[in-house]
Amino acid sequence: MNEYNLTDDEKRDMINIAITKHYPKMLKDEKQITSYNYHLYSDLLSFCMEQFLIKKDINYQYKVCVEDDAILNYMGRAMSLNLRSSTSPYWSHIRRDSYNFRGLYLAESDKDYISGNYDIIQEQEMDSQDCVLQALEQLDFYHKPLLTDYYLNGLNYSQLNKKYGISPNHLKKAIDTGISIIKQQCKQFI
Repeated sequence: MNEYNLTDDEKRDMINIAITKHYPKMLKDEKQITSYNYHLYSDLLSFCMEQFLIKKDINYQYKVCVEDDAILNYMGRAMSLNLRSSTSPYWSHIRRDSYNFRGLYLAESDKDYISGNYDIIQEQEMDSQDCVLQALEQLDFYHKPLLTDYYLNGLNYSQLNKKYGISPNHLKKAIDTGISIIKQQCKQFI
């Protein structure tokens, strides 16, 4: 088929097929390019793909994706340049904000620290209730809602059974397991 005989919609369909065909490899390339910082820059591929599909002409997209079958090379090069260049659109839209963000330390929110009374600043001791609540927040997706509903919201086993569809025997085992995890994490207070 000659590109001049195709409508823009037909070209777009062929571009989508080519991108879909190569997408798993592009994801692997993104993980290799971002390396151990993948958790920070996992949106790199989607950003580069968006820039390619929005800013480039349909005929250029068709040439890269269908005629030359070079979308892998194009996206790999685009992701690498966008991640490493401090003048790239990715840097200016996304990465600069995370690069310059350092967070707020607890001492900086203390009025004694802000006013300059450094001798008064003391670390707050964690008590048993704080430890239990912190350990509860760190529980996995299975134990956390069960313990929250049972102890904090006051639901009994039959109510939990209706809510989650878990048998009372399994509920008791799960709640006991969650309690043992919390006890292990807060053993200095027990």
